[in-house]
This record gives sequence, structure tokens and C-alpha cells, in this order.
Amino acid sequence: MTIEPIYLLIALLPLIAYLLLLGVIRISGRVLVTTGGRDIAALGFSVAGWVAIGPGELFFPKAAAGVFGGWVWLALATFYGLIVSLLALTARPRLVVYGRTPEQMLTPLLEAALELDSEASCDRETLQVYLPNLRVHLRASGHQAIDTTSIESFEPIAAAAFWGKLLGHLRDKAAATTAPAPRRGGTMIAVALAIGTLVVWRAVAERQQVVEGFREWLWR
Repeated sequence: MTIEPIYLLIALLPLIAYLLLLGVIRISGRVLVTTGGRDIAALGFSVAGWVAIGPGELFFPKAAAGVFGGWVWLALATFYGLIVSLLALTARPRLVVYGRTPEQMLTPLLEAALELDSEASCDRETLQVYLPNLRVHLRASGHQAIDTTSIESFEPIAAAAFWGKLLGHLRDKAAATTAPAPRRGGTMIAVALAIGTLVVWRAVAERQQVVEGFREWLWR
């Protein structure tokens, strides 16, 4: 049993865009520092297509679609966006760094912490930074194989001002670091291009079915 090309397009296009973005950042040697909330939002976007053809199809409000037509998808998209926003807002505050390993980010993290607390110190064995005046312990964690780092605190710090200042300083300090060698991200780009080639090939070969399938999927 083959999947209809319209469902392949809907499910895989956001995921392909997400993989390509991360792959380009990693293979280019650049570093991207963002918040945990934005990271959750990006993940939510990457799986939005799967949600649309999965739970979206299973719980599709056919009665409402009969009245409002394709506009019901706007309501469903808004509802999904609110769920992702709720997860992002209620998640534990943290910073996410793409393109650098936890070991590489320890020095920039210490330098950024010194901007907030002149007595900050670090423990390189545990990859932790301590800000005594603020009574904050930070740690750099992650998987070296995918050169992604998560900056978290042991204490439940909810103050947006602290994380905002740390984000700004960490971006400045991380920009001066060198890229890991050898460069990673090629496999991620290759997988994204392979999936994209499959999707485009199916869409071009069965373009009439794509048009009809999209019309039927959008307007119930």
C-alpha cells in the first residue's frame, strides 16, 4: 500500500525544511543560540505535517467543515499553534546551542556568566558554571555526536531578564568559537535532500492526483 503523494507533501515538507536548516548551520561551522521555547516551536513546526495527516485527520470536525469549508483548517492550525505555544511557555527555561558541543560551549558560557557575575567560576569535569552572587548553577549538556548543547540551571529560575541577558552575552561569546572538526551536518542534509527528491518525484509523476487530493483534503 503506497501513500498518496499529497500526504507525503503535507507530512514531509516541514520536516525537510527543519533538517535542511539544522544541517546547513552545522556544516557551515556557524553557531545558533536560541531559547528553549523557540526550539520547541521549531520542533512543533517540523512535525506539523504529521499532525495534520494523523490526529488532524482522525479528529477532523466534518460537521464544522460542512459549514465553514476549508476555513476549518485555519481553526485547527490555530489550535495546534496554541498547544505548541503552551508547551513552549510552560517548559523549563533553557538555552539551546546548535553547531557546538557542550565542551566547546563551556568557555563561552563562563565568559557570559562573568558578564552577569564577576565571581563566576566553572568546573570543567562536570561542565558546570557557578554564579555565587546570583546563587545560580548552570550546566552545559547535550550529545557530542550531533554538536548540540543545552544550557540549563539547577535552580528553577523563571526570571525572563536573567535568561535574556545570558542569551545576549552567550551569543556574543559563542560567535568567537571555532567550528568542530570534522564538520558535521552532511548526513542530515543528505537525508533531507533524499526525502525531498522522493517527494518531488512523486508529486511531479502524479501531479494530477496531487491537485485533486489537495482539493479534496482542504475542502470536505
